[in-house]
Amino acid sequence: MEEVRKENEKRERILELKEAIKKAEAEWNTSDVEKLKKELRGLTNESFLTKIFKSDGRY
Repeated sequence: MEEVRKENEKRERILELKEAIKKAEAEWNTSDVEKLKKELRGLTNESFLTKIFKSDGRY
């Protein structure tokens, strides 16, 4: 149950970051755009790696 809650929170944060990136791009705020994209990449890479290692019990 805890894993589901954490995954939902992560998805919410990813959506929030995507919206913030769109807003920052519209305002031509390049420093914020880069910072937000870096945070988004960190979250999505973490999710991807977690799925890979959880799906294969050999690791």
